[in-house]
Amino acid sequence: MKKLLFCLIFLSSPAIAAQTTWYAGSSYKGTVTVPIENGPNVVWKCNGSVCRMSGPWGNALSLDSCQSLVLRIGKISYYKNSAGAIWTARSTELAQCNQVAR
Repeated sequence: MKKLLFCLIFLSSPAIAAQTTWYAGSSYKGTVTVPIENGPNVVWKCNGSVCRMSGPWGNALSLDSCQSLVLRIGKISYYKNSAGAIWTARSTELAQCNQVAR
C-alpha cells in the first residue's frame, strides 16, 4: 500500500513536467541561446545537420520560437518535436518562420 501511495504522489506531482525535444534541420554548428515566447531563454545545440532543444514547454510548435531560432542561425529545412508535431518544407508555417532569416 505504501508503494502505491508513493507512486500516486510521485506521478501526480506538478513539479514533474514532461520533457519535449524540439528539432530544427540546419547546417549551423554551435550552441545558440534563444528566448521563447512567455518563457525563459533556451539553449539549442546544433551539430551541422540538426539543432536540438528539450524542456517542459508543452507539445506545440510555436511560430515565435521558430522565428527566434531562425533569426540566429538562418533558414531551417524542418521544425518538429518529439510529441509528433512537424513543419516540413511544404508547410506554410515553416515558410512563415523562415521569412525572418537574414
